Amino acid sequence: MSEPNATNVTERPAANTRESGRNIATWLRPFSSLRFQLMFGYGFLLILLITLVAIFSYQTPPLHFLILAALILTLLGLFLMFGFTTFLLRPLWQVTDAAQAIASGDFKQRKRLPLRLPPQDEIDRLAGSLDEMVTRLERADELQNAAEQRFQRFFGDASHQLRTPLTSLRGFTEILLRGAKDDPETAQHILTRMKSEAERMTYLINNFLTLARLDDRTPLKTHYVDLIALSTERIEQIKTLTSDGPMISLQVKTNESLGVQADEERLKQLLFILLDNAVKYARPAPDGKITLQLDRQHDYAIIEVIDNGEGIAEEDLVHIFDSFYRGRYRKSSNGTTGAGLGLAIAQAIVRAHHGNISVQSELNKGTVFKVELPSAC
Repeated sequence: MSEPNATNVTERPAANTRESGRNIATWLRPFSSLRFQLMFGYGFLLILLITLVAIFSYQTPPLHFLILAALILTLLGLFLMFGFTTFLLRPLWQVTDAAQAIASGDFKQRKRLPLRLPPQDEIDRLAGSLDEMVTRLERADELQNAAEQRFQRFFGDASHQLRTPLTSLRGFTEILLRGAKDDPETAQHILTRMKSEAERMTYLINNFLTLARLDDRTPLKTHYVDLIALSTERIEQIKTLTSDGPMISLQVKTNESLGVQADEERLKQLLFILLDNAVKYARPAPDGKITLQLDRQHDYAIIEVIDNGEGIAEEDLVHIFDSFYRGRYRKSSNGTTGAGLGLAIAQAIVRAHHGNISVQSELNKGTVFKVELPSAC
């Protein structure tokens, strides 16, 4: 007999086909172990050989006959043990062949695993473990491919975003070199534009670094943060930056403590992004209203930023947290457009704190961004 190889094993299309005809009685399952099978099999052969030798010895045949008989019985026993062992180890060879095919990257070969449910012996448990391993490998492969696609898309978008200010700076430099520097008014205008483009590039690079740090899973430096005090500070900052903007108010809906274990600087950045976004897309003053609402539900602190702006179209909602997505159907009240990184950074900050961020919006009625963070007490 020879061991089966990978090409000789017929694939079985369904799991129930593998299980059919192989189940045994519950009280017999302990004896279905490969160790018991080999022990009983070899024990039976040994008893048979001893019995036959004893019978021949009792009849006191000639010595050469005893030697010949022992030789024949030994060869017969070896042949029977070989065949019996081959029969018992055939499922193990199937597992080995399937494992070699899986190791080469062909995950579809998991169908060849001799899997019985529930497991009845060591081979079944080994096949089940390999099947679970393949499931995890497939999931890891999908996650890796998705991560690579996100990186390539992010790299392409980042290159495009940086190319614009770099091109502008090169153009302004050429204008100055051609003689514009001799005209003070023109030179001042060009230098102002160059400063603006340089600041834009700095802003983009800082955002790239922020996303990179949040994505590398580095533990945050956290301590207790009072959300009420932090929210009050952020609102005052936004009001200072947008003196003629919509009205911004703070509303606390609970008497319980609203503290979280968090990186305070990251939370400040999160609130600034959400409030700045609301200011951009709320109705202009005096009709515009923005509410920063704080609450506590179960073990989570709830932050909601509510505006009464034009809302977000359904086509934009599914992409609102994607990097560099600025919304095809959404326009800010002051006509400004960002790089499309703010909400992506906000989502990364929330995830780094093991929280959740979501958005609800209705056209011409407003938008609600909701953040849930694990409460500190």
